[in-house]
Amino acid sequence: MRNQTAGQGIAVGEPNGGVPVVSEYIKMAQEASCASTRNQLYVVDSKYVLWDRAGNCADNSHSQTLMGANPQAVLCTSGDTIAGPRTSCSDESVRALFDTMLKNLDKADLGLGSGHKVEPVSFLPKSGTPVAFKTVVSESFSNIETAREVVIKDAAAWSALWAEHSKTRIAAPQVDFSRNMLVAIFHGNNPPCGRFDVVYAGSKDGKLLVEYEVRDMSPVALCLAVVTQPMRVVAVPKVDAPVEIRKIVNDYVNFTTVEPHVRTAILEQRNVVVRDEAAWASLWAEHAGSEHALPKVDFKEQMVIGVFRGPKPSTCHGGGVGSVSFQDGKLQVGVVDSVPGPGVFCGMMIVHPAHLVIVKRSEAPVEFVTETRTNQ
Repeated sequence: MRNQTAGQGIAVGEPNGGVPVVSEYIKMAQEASCASTRNQLYVVDSKYVLWDRAGNCADNSHSQTLMGANPQAVLCTSGDTIAGPRTSCSDESVRALFDTMLKNLDKADLGLGSGHKVEPVSFLPKSGTPVAFKTVVSESFSNIETAREVVIKDAAAWSALWAEHSKTRIAAPQVDFSRNMLVAIFHGNNPPCGRFDVVYAGSKDGKLLVEYEVRDMSPVALCLAVVTQPMRVVAVPKVDAPVEIRKIVNDYVNFTTVEPHVRTAILEQRNVVVRDEAAWASLWAEHAGSEHALPKVDFKEQMVIGVFRGPKPSTCHGGGVGSVSFQDGKLQVGVVDSVPGPGVFCGMMIVHPAHLVIVKRSEAPVEFVTETRTNQ
C-alpha cells in the first residue's frame, strides 16, 4: 500500500512497511490516564514515535516512551515507578537517541539538531478530557476596548495582535508555535468589581473548548471608580480542531438551591454532578419520589450539583454546598458539614442532610472539598 498523508502532513503507511501509522498512536494517547498535564507525540525521522505524557498520579506522574512501527514496538521507556524513576531500552542501539530526547523535551527538535526530522503530532484527547493550559498574559488594561476572542497559531498573528493591545509599550512574550497556540480573550471596557479569568480548557465533541468566567464581586469587594479593559492570553497544545470559546457569567452568589424543604430518600453519602435531563430525572426520582414534580433545569446553560451527607446522629448536624468557584482548571465545590458545639441542645434522631444546587454549566472537572464547622 502506498504511503498517504496524515492530517499533520506526516507520512503514514502499513505497519509492516516500517513507517508508523500515526492514527494508532493517537488512539493510544487519547485513551491514556495520567496525561492531563502533558500528552504529546512526535514522529522522528519517519521511523520512531516518542510519546511524552504527564499527569497527577502517584507513582505514575510522567513517562516517555520511544516506539517503532507500531505502539507495541516499544524500544525505550522512562518514567515513575513504585521503585522510583527508571529508564530502560530493549534496543540499545537507540539508547543514545532516547537519552538526548529525554534531556531536551522542552525543545522543538528534542535536541536532535538538523540531522534529524522531528514532527509534532496534533491531536485532541477523547471528549471530556481536560487539556493543560498556561496563562501567558494577564492584564487589566488594554488598548483593545471592545470584547474580542482570538485564536493565534503563528508568530506573525501574535505580533500583530500584541501591537494592537500594547501599542508596543513592551515586547510580546515568546511563544513556541511549533507546539502551542494561543487563545486571547479581551473583555472590553469593564466596570469595577468584575472578576474575569480563563477557567477551563478541554476536548468536547471534536472541538477544543475554552471557558472563561465573568463574575460580579461587588457584594464583597472594595471597588475603585475606574474602568478597566481586562484581557487574558493562555497557551494550549496546538491542534487542528475547531476552537469553541464559552463565556460563563455569574453573580457573586453563583448557585441556587433546588427545593430546600424536600426530605431526601438517598440515605448514603454521595456527591453528584448532573449535566443532562435523563440523569436529572433519575436522581430526582430517587431523591424526592413521585410526589414532587421535577424542577426545571436548562441543561444547555445550567447543571446540577448535589451533596448527600448520609446518616447524622442529631438535628443539629447538617451539611450542604457552601461555595462554588473555579480553581486550577476545576470547578471546586465547598461542602460544609455542621456539628453542634458543647452545651448545644439537639433533637436526638437520625437525619440525612442533602443539598441540591443549580449552577452555570461548565465542562470543567468538579472537585468536592469538605470542611466542618461547629455551631455554638
